[in-house]
Amino acid sequence: MRISRPSRPSNHLRRIVAEMGIPVPWNRDQLIDGVAARRCRPIHLVPVSHALVQSGHSGLWLARAEDDVILYATGMSDVHATHIICHELAHMELGHDRDAVGDTSVDSTVLSAAAPSVDATGVVKMLGRSNYSNDQEYEAELLATLIMAGRRATANGDTAGDARVSRMLGTF
Repeated sequence: MRISRPSRPSNHLRRIVAEMGIPVPWNRDQLIDGVAARRCRPIHLVPVSHALVQSGHSGLWLARAEDDVILYATGMSDVHATHIICHELAHMELGHDRDAVGDTSVDSTVLSAAAPSVDATGVVKMLGRSNYSNDQEYEAELLATLIMAGRRATANGDTAGDARVSRMLGTF
Protein backbone atom coordinates (compact mmCIF):
# COMPACT_ATOMS: atom_id res chain seq x y z
CA MET A 1 0.00 0.00 0.00
CA ARG A 2 1.39 3.38 -0.98
CA ILE A 3 1.06 6.25 1.46
CA SER A 4 0.04 9.45 -0.27
CA ARG A 5 1.49 12.57 1.29
CA PRO A 6 1.87 15.97 -0.22
CA SER A 7 5.58 16.67 -0.49
CA ARG A 8 8.14 18.00 -2.87
CA PRO A 9 8.84 15.93 -5.97
CA SER A 10 11.44 13.22 -5.42
CA ASN A 11 13.74 14.77 -8.03
CA HIS A 12 13.91 17.86 -5.79
CA LEU A 13 15.16 15.72 -2.90
CA ARG A 14 17.67 13.98 -5.20
CA ARG A 15 18.96 17.40 -6.29
CA ILE A 16 19.43 18.45 -2.67
CA VAL A 17 21.40 15.27 -1.92
CA ALA A 18 23.57 15.89 -5.00
CA GLU A 19 24.19 19.51 -3.98
CA MET A 20 25.15 18.40 -0.49
CA GLY A 21 28.07 16.49 -1.97
CA ILE A 22 28.10 13.44 0.30
CA PRO A 23 31.80 13.07 1.13
CA VAL A 24 33.66 10.08 -0.32
CA PRO A 25 34.85 8.43 1.77
CA TRP A 26 31.98 9.19 4.17
CA ASN A 27 32.79 11.80 6.77
CA ARG A 28 29.99 13.20 8.94
CA ASP A 29 32.03 16.26 9.96
CA GLN A 30 32.70 17.16 6.31
CA LEU A 31 28.99 16.80 5.54
CA ILE A 32 28.15 19.17 8.40
CA ASP A 33 30.85 21.62 7.28
CA GLY A 34 29.35 21.60 3.76
CA VAL A 35 25.87 22.43 5.05
CA ALA A 36 27.34 25.15 7.29
CA ALA A 37 29.18 26.66 4.31
CA ARG A 38 25.98 26.72 2.22
CA ARG A 39 24.11 28.35 5.11
CA CYS A 40 27.02 30.78 5.73
CA ARG A 41 26.87 30.05 9.46
CA PRO A 42 28.51 27.54 11.78
CA ILE A 43 26.76 24.39 12.94
CA HIS A 44 27.58 22.99 16.37
CA LEU A 45 26.83 19.44 17.51
CA VAL A 46 25.95 19.01 21.17
CA PRO A 47 25.40 15.53 22.60
CA VAL A 48 22.87 15.77 25.42
CA SER A 49 21.44 13.66 28.22
CA HIS A 50 18.41 11.48 27.87
CA ALA A 51 16.28 14.28 29.37
CA LEU A 52 15.74 15.50 25.83
CA VAL A 53 14.60 12.04 24.71
CA GLN A 54 12.32 11.68 27.71
CA SER A 55 10.57 14.86 26.63
CA GLY A 56 9.78 13.18 23.33
CA HIS A 57 12.67 14.46 21.19
CA SER A 58 15.61 12.40 19.94
CA GLY A 59 17.12 15.43 18.25
CA LEU A 60 16.64 19.16 18.23
CA TRP A 61 17.76 21.96 15.94
CA LEU A 62 18.21 25.38 17.50
CA ALA A 63 18.36 28.06 14.82
CA ARG A 64 20.06 30.91 16.65
CA ALA A 65 20.72 34.40 15.33
CA GLU A 66 24.36 33.69 14.39
CA ASP A 67 24.65 29.90 14.23
CA ASP A 68 22.85 26.57 14.33
CA VAL A 69 23.02 23.99 17.11
CA ILE A 70 22.04 20.34 16.72
CA LEU A 71 21.32 18.55 19.97
CA TYR A 72 21.19 14.77 19.88
CA ALA A 73 20.77 12.21 22.64
CA THR A 74 23.77 10.32 23.97
CA GLY A 75 23.82 6.59 24.57
CA MET A 76 22.80 5.43 21.11
CA SER A 77 24.74 3.86 18.28
CA ASP A 78 26.84 6.09 16.04
CA VAL A 79 24.59 5.20 13.09
CA HIS A 80 21.46 6.25 15.00
CA ALA A 81 23.09 9.49 16.18
CA THR A 82 24.22 10.21 12.61
CA HIS A 83 20.69 9.64 11.30
CA ILE A 84 19.29 12.09 13.87
CA ILE A 85 21.95 14.65 12.89
CA CYS A 86 21.15 14.10 9.19
CA HIS A 87 17.45 14.65 9.96
CA GLU A 88 18.25 18.05 11.49
CA LEU A 89 20.58 18.88 8.57
CA ALA A 90 17.70 17.96 6.25
CA HIS A 91 15.47 20.52 7.98
CA MET A 92 18.19 23.10 7.28
CA GLU A 93 18.61 22.08 3.64
CA LEU A 94 14.84 22.18 3.14
CA GLY A 95 14.59 25.69 4.62
CA HIS A 96 12.23 24.69 7.39
CA ASP A 97 13.51 27.49 9.60
CA ARG A 98 11.80 29.92 7.22
CA ASP A 99 8.39 28.32 7.47
CA ALA A 100 8.38 26.01 10.48
CA VAL A 101 5.12 24.32 11.36
CA GLY A 102 4.19 21.84 14.04
CA ASP A 103 6.63 21.02 16.83
CA THR A 104 8.64 24.26 17.00
CA SER A 105 9.11 24.70 20.72
CA VAL A 106 10.63 22.77 23.56
CA ASP A 107 10.14 23.33 27.25
CA SER A 108 13.01 25.62 28.31
CA THR A 109 13.39 23.72 31.60
CA VAL A 110 13.92 20.47 29.71
CA LEU A 111 16.35 22.20 27.35
CA SER A 112 18.35 23.66 30.27
CA ALA A 113 18.48 20.28 32.01
CA ALA A 114 19.51 18.43 28.85
CA ALA A 115 22.02 20.99 27.56
CA PRO A 116 23.12 23.34 30.34
CA SER A 117 26.06 24.56 28.23
CA VAL A 118 23.81 25.81 25.42
CA ASP A 119 22.71 29.42 25.59
CA ALA A 120 19.10 29.42 24.44
CA THR A 121 18.61 33.19 24.70
CA GLY A 122 19.44 33.81 21.02
CA VAL A 123 17.22 31.03 19.69
CA VAL A 124 15.07 32.17 16.80
CA LYS A 125 13.44 28.78 16.06
CA MET A 126 13.53 25.33 17.62
CA LEU A 127 12.63 22.29 15.57
CA GLY A 128 12.41 18.99 17.42
CA ARG A 129 12.54 15.50 16.01
CA SER A 130 9.83 13.66 17.88
CA ASN A 131 7.38 12.30 15.32
CA TYR A 132 6.53 12.45 11.64
CA SER A 133 2.96 13.68 11.90
CA ASN A 134 3.48 16.79 9.82
CA ASP A 135 4.76 17.16 6.28
CA GLN A 136 7.98 18.92 7.27
CA GLU A 137 8.96 16.11 9.65
CA TYR A 138 8.09 13.53 7.02
CA GLU A 139 10.09 15.34 4.34
CA ALA A 140 13.10 15.82 6.64
CA GLU A 141 13.02 12.13 7.57
CA LEU A 142 12.89 11.12 3.92
CA LEU A 143 15.83 13.40 3.04
CA ALA A 144 17.81 12.10 6.06
CA THR A 145 17.17 8.55 4.86
CA LEU A 146 18.46 9.48 1.39
CA ILE A 147 21.57 11.05 2.92
CA MET A 148 22.15 7.91 4.98
CA ALA A 149 21.65 5.77 1.84
CA GLY A 150 24.39 7.86 0.22
CA ARG A 151 26.52 7.29 3.30
CA ARG A 152 26.11 3.53 3.04
CA ALA A 153 26.83 3.58 -0.69
CA THR A 154 30.07 5.55 -0.29
CA ALA A 155 31.19 3.48 2.69
CA ASN A 156 30.68 0.25 0.76
CA GLY A 157 31.94 1.51 -2.61
CA ASP A 158 28.43 0.69 -3.84
CA THR A 159 27.67 1.83 -7.37
CA ALA A 160 24.05 0.61 -7.15
CA GLY A 161 23.19 3.17 -4.46
CA ASP A 162 21.38 5.47 -6.90
CA ALA A 163 19.06 2.65 -8.01
CA ARG A 164 18.23 1.90 -4.36
CA VAL A 165 17.55 5.59 -3.72
CA SER A 166 15.21 5.67 -6.74
CA ARG A 167 13.32 2.61 -5.48
CA MET A 168 13.12 4.15 -2.01
CA LEU A 169 11.73 7.40 -3.38
CA GLY A 170 9.18 5.45 -5.40
CA THR A 171 7.62 4.07 -2.23
CA PHE A 172 6.73 7.52 -0.87
